[in-house]
Amino acid sequence: MSNEQKEMQNQDFEEMMEQRIRQNFSAPAQAGASASNERLKEMNKKLPAWSLEPPYSFLK
Repeated sequence: MSNEQKEMQNQDFEEMMEQRIRQNFSAPAQAGASASNERLKEMNKKLPAWSLEPPYSFLK
């Protein structure tokens, strides 16, 4: 097989995979993104004000 044929096969494969990725992941991710952002905002409201990081004085 020549390099040109291999390159064409690689290009065809890449286009096919790109199309599959768009079909499987593009639309639901966009639709779910706004819902998940709202859920994160709600969760942040419920979080306590304290942090799990140790205080700076403890790290000295």
